[in-house]
This record gives sequence, C-alpha cells and structure tokens, in this order.
Amino acid sequence: MSVQQSDSLFGRLWRPDLASILALRVWQAGAGLVSTILAIKYLTPELQGWYYSFLSVASLYTLFDLGLSTVLLQVAAHSFVGLRWAHGNRLVGARSAHFKSLLGKSVRWYAAAAIAFFVLLLPGGWIFFASKASAGITWAPCWLVLCAVTAGGLIVLPFLSLIEGSGRISQVYSVRLVTAMLGSLGCWAALVAGGGLWATTMTPAMALCVPLVWLARRHRPLVAIARDEPGDSYRWREEVWPLQWRLALNWLCAYLLTQINIPNLFRTQGAIVAGQFGLSLTVVNTICLISQSWLLRRVPAMAQAAAVHDWPKLDHLFWRDFGIMLGVFTVGATAFLGLASLVANLPVAHRLLPWPQLLGLTVFAFATQFTSALALQLRSFRREPLVWLNVCTTLITLPAAFYATRHDSSAGLIAVLASMAVALNLPIGIVIWYRCNRDWRATA
Repeated sequence: MSVQQSDSLFGRLWRPDLASILALRVWQAGAGLVSTILAIKYLTPELQGWYYSFLSVASLYTLFDLGLSTVLLQVAAHSFVGLRWAHGNRLVGARSAHFKSLLGKSVRWYAAAAIAFFVLLLPGGWIFFASKASAGITWAPCWLVLCAVTAGGLIVLPFLSLIEGSGRISQVYSVRLVTAMLGSLGCWAALVAGGGLWATTMTPAMALCVPLVWLARRHRPLVAIARDEPGDSYRWREEVWPLQWRLALNWLCAYLLTQINIPNLFRTQGAIVAGQFGLSLTVVNTICLISQSWLLRRVPAMAQAAAVHDWPKLDHLFWRDFGIMLGVFTVGATAFLGLASLVANLPVAHRLLPWPQLLGLTVFAFATQFTSALALQLRSFRREPLVWLNVCTTLITLPAAFYATRHDSSAGLIAVLASMAVALNLPIGIVIWYRCNRDWRATA
C-alpha cells in the first residue's frame, strides 16, 4: 500500500469529528474504570447500591427530554441546509428565521420539562428512598441537590443539539469532554474525601455549569435569540412532534428495560445486588458508548444525504461505520469478559455480577446496540418505524423481568432481557429496517 493510499485510509477512518467523539468516549471509559475502583474502595457494598440507585432514578430526566435532543439533532441538520455560521457565531442564510424559531421553541419546551422533572421527581424519589432508609446513610440533602442540578442541565440541551446538528460536531463534543472531565474529577474527589452519595451530584452539576459558561462566551447570539419570542416560521406540530413522541416512547422503553432494573433489584433483592447490577451495567454501557462513536459522527451527514435523496452517500456513510461499531463493541466486550474471568477469585469480583450473568448482559447489549444502529439510520428520513416493535417488546419483557427478578434475582432478570432481545427484537428489527429503506426510497 502506498503512503498516499495509507493516508487516505487513515483520513477516512480518523477525522476531527471522530477524534472529538472518541476522546469523550475514551475519557468516559477510563473515568468509569477509575470511578468503579474508587466506589469499590470508598463505598460499602450497601452504599454502592444506594449510589447506583440514585443515578438510575435520576436518569429519569431522559423521559422528560422526550427524545427531543435526538430529534433536534436530526431536524437541525435538515434545517441548516443553506445556512452558515458567520463571524461572531451569527446565523446567515435565507432560512435563518426558520432555524431561530426552532431554537426558541426548543428552549421553552426544555424549560417546562426542567420544572416538571424537579416538581415530580424530588418528592417521588424522596418517598421511594425513605422506605429503604437505613441507619448511617444520609441521603436526603444529596437527593435534593441531585434533582436540582439535573433539572437545570435540561436547559442547555437544545443549544448543544442544534449546534451539533448544524455540523459543529467537534466543538460540541469538546464541550462535553470538558464537562465529563470536570464531573469525573469532582466525583473522585467526593469519593476519596468520604462524601459518599455527594459524588452522584458532581457530573450533573458540571453538565449544567460548563455549557452555560461556553454559551455565554461563544454563542451569545443564540442565547439572545432564545430569550426572544419565537416566530411562527417553524411548525413544531408538523416538523418535530411526529418524530418526538415516537422517540419518547423509545426512550421510555429503553429505561424500562435497563435502568429501572436497578431500583427494582434495590427494592426486592437489596442494595448489594442492585450495586452489582448497576456497576456491571455501567461497564457494558461504556463499551456501547465507545463503539457508537463511529456511527454518531455520521448523523448530520446521513440526515442531509437523505434530505436530498443521495442514497449512495447515505449507504456509504452508514455501512462502513456500522461494521466498525460492531467490531469495536465485540473487542471491548471480549476484553471485559476475559478480565472478569481472570479476577473471578478476587474480592473485587464480588462487586460485579457473576461471570455467566456478565455474558448474558453483553449479549443483551450487543443485540440492543445492533437494533439501535438501524434505528439511527432510519431517523435520517425523520421517521421512527421501530417504535411499535420496542413498545411490544417492552410490554412482553417487563412483566417477565419483574417476575424473574423477584424469584431468581439478577440471573433471572438477565436471562429474560437477553433472550427477548435476541429472539424477538433483533430479527424483527432487521426485517422492518430493510422494508422501510426499500419502500421509502422508492416513493421519495
């Protein structure tokens, strides 16, 4: 292979936007490992269960997002066609009023979502955790602060999604990288200092503060636009809502199949088992996040290719990075399972699920990752055809998972999750994806 060919291959696989995404994912992976080690060292097994249960219940903020951050990324890519960023980060182009109207309405939606999140989750979590409170664990002040900063973080999400959708992927992910670094450092400091559950507040606090500072310094024109009354040029009900409510159902299904299992184990099997599942799920989710980096960088480009009916470009963007994504996940999952088997006889292994359950969890994650990638490609058409498959799968899986959790603990739970994902969701998802691509392109 010539030097020129080698450089061309490297350029296709490694671009600035991918570098910024991977930098974030690699930091999240490394920071997750450090956080895991520190949680094991400085938290008791019971407090570890409280730690991951706090994070799991607080992650309900994704349901108040209603999938809008993902929708905004797609619609912003479509709406930014014919626009550009001028000096001082001002929007220039014939359709700038359209984009500004989208921003204003998005910010107002998130402001309402932030208020609803705080008003509902604060007392709801208070009731749930108060029923399991034990001596020596001070949790109430931490829960109050966690709810407040998480709610506040919802306000900055529309700015990040719209700027990323406009094509400034590396810039947005650089902000997210700084946010993740400061959040992790704060979490580690809290754990080492004996702060316990206060460590859960550090990352959401940085997710609020860092983007606010960045917007104030770099994107004041956008902040000024958001303060103004949004115009009527963007038809929210026709252009956003049809995809938003479908994504909201998808996000609800994802929560019910993963994160809700931690508080459910906490309630039925105790804090120690909940902590094992939470820690194991965190590691597997980190592998998923890293592998998704290759495909996530293509979201704006795929949406724009679909908007102009450039099917060869859409296929080229999707297939190559789809294969890389699955390969990276396979390598990462194999390395994790291998390491878990090597330390199986050490005390640290007892903070994770037993090895057979870890294998089942990675199988479930692989099938989910595969189907999610297909859904990501279909969203380039601003449609969400897999939503009813996800709803049906969840309605079948959820009662079976709750029953298995009560009678067979985490082993039964993972057996249900993995079998449903592989036998039901994955094959039907592939069939739907193929038919939608064939039919939509024929009628475009």
